[in-house]
Amino acid sequence: MVLDKISEASKYYSLHPKFKMAFEYIFSHDFKTIPAGKIVIDEDVFINVDEPTLRDKEVATPEAHDKYIDIQIPIVGEETCGYIPRSECHTVDRQDAEKDYVIYKEMPTGYFRLTPEDFVIFFPSDGHAPIIGSGYEKKIVVKIKL
Repeated sequence: MVLDKISEASKYYSLHPKFKMAFEYIFSHDFKTIPAGKIVIDEDVFINVDEPTLRDKEVATPEAHDKYIDIQIPIVGEETCGYIPRSECHTVDRQDAEKDYVIYKEMPTGYFRLTPEDFVIFFPSDGHAPIIGSGYEKKIVVKIKL
């Protein structure tokens, strides 16, 4: 997992060949005005613009992905995210290989706040429980194929 300020994103371009393209796309668009939906950047990168209702910490179990890396950025509002190493997740609640997710029954072992000034990168080894809080949020989730 990588957690940093969005202004520091260029430090992480070398972690994946598509990171630079993804962040440059983010920086060149005003996502506050873009409606919820999916934006395809290329065959390996797409962005989900989401407007979730935030949820209680007690029901936020971690998810993980095998085929994609997530870059998550709040656009309006903020959220709390839970984290647990995937190696500590042993009990699958549900999964869908086609949609590339596994939801675990374990609870996160740590939490952090994510604001519109921040971004987080979740790799397949990262169990993550985003969208914790109350109220409304608009965020983007960039999906980058491994």
